[in-house]
Amino acid sequence: MGIFDETKNEYYRKGAIDRVKWMESLKKTILPSQLKKIQQNDKTVLQEIVLPKWANWDLIRDWAQSRSTEKGPRCIFCYEQHENGATYMYKFICENCFLKIKNMV
Repeated sequence: MGIFDETKNEYYRKGAIDRVKWMESLKKTILPSQLKKIQQNDKTVLQEIVLPKWANWDLIRDWAQSRSTEKGPRCIFCYEQHENGATYMYKFICENCFLKIKNMV
C-alpha cells in the first residue's frame, strides 16, 4: 500500500470525509497531460493545479504512479482490467464479455 492509500485510510478513520472525497475525485480533476508531468516528476505542474494545504507532492506523485500501472476499469463480469469496452448503466463491460453476451442472443 502506497502513501496515497495510507493517507486516504487515515483520513477516513479520522472522519475527514471531505479530504477523502477530494482524493477520490483526483482522476476527474487532473488532466492526462498533467498526469504525465506528475509521473515524470515535473514539479512545474504544481502551478497548473490547485492543491489544498494538506496535500503534498509525494501524495500526488504516489497517486500518479499507481495510475500508470492501471490498464483501465474492471469488467463487472470477468473482473479483469481492460482498456476497451462499454459502459452500461454506470457499469463497465469489457469488449470480450460484451461480444460473448451479444453472440448469445
